[in-house]
Amino acid sequence: MPVWPAVTLFALLAGGAGLVGVWLMARHETWARKHTSELITFASGLLVAGSLLHLLTRAGEMAGASTAMIWALVAFVVLYVSENHFLPHPHARTEEDCGHHHAHAPNGYGWTAVAGLGLHSVLDGVAVGAGFSESYLTGSVIVALVVSHKLPVGIASMGVLYHGGAEKAQAVRASVFVALITPISVIASYALLQNASTPVIGSIVAAAGGSFLYVGAADLLPEGQASAPGKNTLAFGLGLAVMVVVLILVPHETL
Repeated sequence: MPVWPAVTLFALLAGGAGLVGVWLMARHETWARKHTSELITFASGLLVAGSLLHLLTRAGEMAGASTAMIWALVAFVVLYVSENHFLPHPHARTEEDCGHHHAHAPNGYGWTAVAGLGLHSVLDGVAVGAGFSESYLTGSVIVALVVSHKLPVGIASMGVLYHGGAEKAQAVRASVFVALITPISVIASYALLQNASTPVIGSIVAAAGGSFLYVGAADLLPEGQASAPGKNTLAFGLGLAVMVVVLILVPHETL
């Protein structure tokens, strides 16, 4: 099992990826918007491959295949319902990016979307903490999945607040807060789950796999398909390949 310094380091890494996205949007908005679709589709490849090839299979070994699939489905459905009816998920590609110039969305939408991102950041942190409670490999895979989509999420949170009419300073503060929720949740969840039973950890890992599968396949991948399909297909394939190579090179029994 990993020691506390390692868990803390990975927690900071997970939060740091979101801060990088915020920094890119605050200082290099044109570049960030231009390359967000490639970042998104690369992240979706990592998320889909990591969920299917490691998290869900490992959760099945820990909690039983049927139990793991139930929890994965529950997480998938909960994210779908929450994003489509309660907490709309902001996408980095806005109307302005597509060449359509509309008035700003209502301020309430921007802050509601950021609240949704904050909730997802908590879930990301819990997933990382549960993963490290199971094994170093599972925790590391989850960190890689969290990091891969936190950078575009940092860009997206800034973008949706800009679109909602928020001032730059407000957008930066809110987006930094969202990014920092993840490392706090990692440390808290690891402290609480260190002594949890294997089936409980397996169920949480399964829910993480279901949520990452949803984010990769339903949130990020359609965004990438909306522009430059050839280039983004290569980015998606690269994300898949990177995760496959990592899982081949790292022994399954790594602790």
